Amino acid sequence: MKEKLTRNIGVKILSVILAALLWLVITNVNDPVQSKVFPDVPVTILNENLINTAKQSYDIIEGDKVSFKVAARRSIIESLDKSDFEVTADFANLSNVNAVEIMITPKRFKDEIEIVDRGDVRTLKISIEELSSKEFKVSVVDTGKVGDGYYLGPRSADPNIVRVDGPKSRVDKIKQVIVEVNVEGATSRINRILKPIALDEEGEEIDAARLSFSHPNIVVGIELYEIKEIPLSITAIGQPSEGYIMTNIEYQPKTIEIAADNSKLASINKLEVPYDITGASDNIEEFIELQNWLDSGVYIVGSDTTASVNITIEKLETKQISIWPNDIKFRNKPDDIQVTYITKGPIFVNVFAPSSEIDGVNRSTLKPYIDLLGYSAGTYYFDIETDMSEHISLYDTQKIFLTLSKSSD
Repeated sequence: MKEKLTRNIGVKILSVILAALLWLVITNVNDPVQSKVFPDVPVTILNENLINTAKQSYDIIEGDKVSFKVAARRSIIESLDKSDFEVTADFANLSNVNAVEIMITPKRFKDEIEIVDRGDVRTLKISIEELSSKEFKVSVVDTGKVGDGYYLGPRSADPNIVRVDGPKSRVDKIKQVIVEVNVEGATSRINRILKPIALDEEGEEIDAARLSFSHPNIVVGIELYEIKEIPLSITAIGQPSEGYIMTNIEYQPKTIEIAADNSKLASINKLEVPYDITGASDNIEEFIELQNWLDSGVYIVGSDTTASVNITIEKLETKQISIWPNDIKFRNKPDDIQVTYITKGPIFVNVFAPSSEIDGVNRSTLKPYIDLLGYSAGTYYFDIETDMSEHISLYDTQKIFLTLSKSSD
């Protein structure tokens, strides 16, 4: 029996070796070893309570995420994802330089998975800091564009103040706390429950991993109003300084868009803005804040809520013009009335006119007249009038003595 077992022993051993090699070849051909990289895997901190106390906290300097490479048979590799690995840093092992080794452990196939590259970041480094707490007003920030013809009205946040706790260095970076509302296409009131976001002075979001908000959820409301276009009218009131006159007023825009709730919007058809020029002696160039002339709850649409106004103020100058009775026309003279001058020429007319118009006032352009409307036969003193310009007036000019008589047939 022994001879049978030992007969051709070399051949038998070689057969076993060849069979094993063949199995390995077949296995490697059908299920070869492959590698896979897992990037940016978050590190879970163990025994965090050893650092976090009522007076102190910590901030992560480096090592909150790691990337690593593993190798295993293809059948295993293809089934793996980040959740198949425990990536931890245990504060119980924190060194005197506030660093702890990051451990990477497969949750399954432990004996068949090899960590072939642990990446560049292999330790988690922290700074131990004083715990800080600050309160911030919550600002509601919108993103996107509302539906055509609608305007974002008042917005509210409840609560509108939150307390933020965390490492002092991180809390000190906070410039403001916001909630961000997507308003794209909205046509009615918006109601949301949103997470607060901490921003630094550059407007960049601060990682909230080490921050705690007193209210992790904020109730947000934004009113949406319809838009209406109305005309704008700016008029001058008051009088300039003595000896001056307003000769022109120009303003832009001529129309504005407003928004309000439907009841208020329906009652507004025009915005009238008076501008007081009392005591003015120079031209006026001014921007008027239109929002100040609207009732509470009515809003100017757009970023520019002002109107520009230019008012021309000119000095009045005087001039004396000589005219003759035949230069004077009669208006509203009844057909049966005959006019006889008692006043003889020349007649001296004293004129007030702006400096820009005074040179154009003369005997031929003055076009004086006397209005006989309502007068019957008799002898009267009449004022000379002119409609040359609304800015031109007559002063200290002698009255004209006339006799009105019935015409004889």
